[in-house]
Amino acid sequence: LGGYTAESMDSSHAKPRISMMPTSYTDLYAELGQLLPESEQTAVCLVCGEVLNAGGHGECTQHSYKCGAGAGVFFLLQECSGLIMHNSKAAYIYSPYVDSHGETPQYRGRPLNLDLDRYGHFHEVWSGHTVRQMVLAERASSRQIILQDFY
Repeated sequence: LGGYTAESMDSSHAKPRISMMPTSYTDLYAELGQLLPESEQTAVCLVCGEVLNAGGHGECTQHSYKCGAGAGVFFLLQECSGLIMHNSKAAYIYSPYVDSHGETPQYRGRPLNLDLDRYGHFHEVWSGHTVRQMVLAERASSRQIILQDFY
């Protein structure tokens, strides 16, 4: 979403990154499994492509301050869902990966592919500076509350 380029990465402090989201969820799962094999909950920053361990240690929160001045848009691999955050508050949002019926099945089994309209909405939220409003709206309407600084 943010225009990551390979030249902007300092190779002495290289962190795992992906340059673009693969079309197939299965391909993404395999790629991220190789980049961060010890992670039980893997997240991808959709702004810069950095791959993070989102296992309840606040890495996404810390990264959002570094990458987006406290705003962040992530994809949670194992949950197959989006995560948006503003400061220390976060909310789950829909997945950019869907099956052939345009749904994200609760139970895996059907092939999932990147839906460009859904993925484009992530870009609109980021470039339109509406992350904060979306976090507030999602937290107000959701039954799931994410603890501050969890991700």
